[in-house]
Amino acid sequence: MAIYQNIAKISTRLETILEFVSDGVYIVDHSGITLFVNKAYEQLSGFSRNDLLGRYMGDLIEEGYINQSVSLLVLREKEPVSIMQTLRGEKDVIVTGRPIFDQNENIEMVVTSVRDITKLNKLKDHLERAENISNLNHHRFTYRQQGDEQAQFLYKSEQMKKIIQQVEQVAPFPTSVLITGPSGVGKEEIANLIHYMSNRQKKPFIKVNCAAIPEALLESELFGYEEGAFTGSKKKGKMGLLELADGGTFMLDEIGDMPMSLQVKLLRVVQDKMIQRIGSTQSKKIDVRIISATNQDLEKRMEKGAFREDLFYRLAVVQIEVPPLNERLDDVEILIDYFFNSFKQQYRMEKELLLETKKVLQGYHWPGNIRELKNVVESIIVSIPDKIITPEHLPRHIFQTSYKSIPKTLKDQVENYEKMLVEEAIKRKQSIRQAAKELGIHHTTLVKKLKRWNGA
Repeated sequence: MAIYQNIAKISTRLETILEFVSDGVYIVDHSGITLFVNKAYEQLSGFSRNDLLGRYMGDLIEEGYINQSVSLLVLREKEPVSIMQTLRGEKDVIVTGRPIFDQNENIEMVVTSVRDITKLNKLKDHLERAENISNLNHHRFTYRQQGDEQAQFLYKSEQMKKIIQQVEQVAPFPTSVLITGPSGVGKEEIANLIHYMSNRQKKPFIKVNCAAIPEALLESELFGYEEGAFTGSKKKGKMGLLELADGGTFMLDEIGDMPMSLQVKLLRVVQDKMIQRIGSTQSKKIDVRIISATNQDLEKRMEKGAFREDLFYRLAVVQIEVPPLNERLDDVEILIDYFFNSFKQQYRMEKELLLETKKVLQGYHWPGNIRELKNVVESIIVSIPDKIITPEHLPRHIFQTSYKSIPKTLKDQVENYEKMLVEEAIKRKQSIRQAAKELGIHHTTLVKKLKRWNGA
């Protein structure tokens, strides 16, 4: 009798101790039924233990108390498990469940600890921001193309060859450059080339779309502000993007949409290399190369009084006009091949583009330029289940406008019919050898035909 009393006392003392533990503690039995919840877990989760005790973890998930149960994972894996969770949408916690085994190596219960790491994460964020600011101030921070150490630009046409030669000529100098051309022709890629071919390639390269940022915010984003400059401003003020780009390159995309009120301040940056934060009486000298880009006719904007003439001539010391894709059709084939192979690798899909399909794509006028071509190629890679892409698989507007313009002799029409029969046979049999057998030809003959049609 005394032994049982001692066990009861120890159990009560353990529960008392667990109540004073700063981490949340949650205990379930071998069936996933809640046995114990301490006060710290109630505070972290916002749930009362009265709503949890005696409840099955799977039911608590279905009722929305939690979105995942470490206890159930431990019961399934029969080993310790840790996961990260967010409680009440505000507290970041690390949840670790550990199995307790009986003498027969069966799980008797699972003890889970829940540790609040919200403050730790916030401290980490502050340290990262401080490090980034330090790197920026020392000109070690740089924006690069994702996954690329240097810019690339694909071309084959004489028009683009001349533009690349122009880029190579002006890149080493800090001269302002204005890049014009329709949307989607690759103006940003030209800006990338200028930066990476210059001696600023290891310095900051910051890009801002003037049309994407509200006018009320654009000035503070570009020039920064001092403490208390306006309602809602940060206590310590904020460094503007132009200042962050000191020593590097700054790209103003869609410059034609810049408000007139900011054009005067930008003129001073381009002309005198000086910036002044909002709310400050002092100016600061900066060293930035300005690259601008637009799909608008700035000369017409000047005639309407929507763009300053003096700013235009400062921005357009060197002007590079990128022609639309339908004026440099020699580039279409190399772009098709590049995007097709790139998306095949990216999505790990085996696809083949018939030579005739490629001709249809090459014959299209591409009003959306490179951006449209890239999107179309990605679409046919991911949305068409067939391995071989035929002209009929292309978007209707491309097929109807381009396919009909390709001359078709009797030989072409017979070959198209043959391709259709082959494609249908491959679909049915899911094997080139079996498809060849159904068609009554040797499989090597079919392989040769497929290679010829694919331009291999």
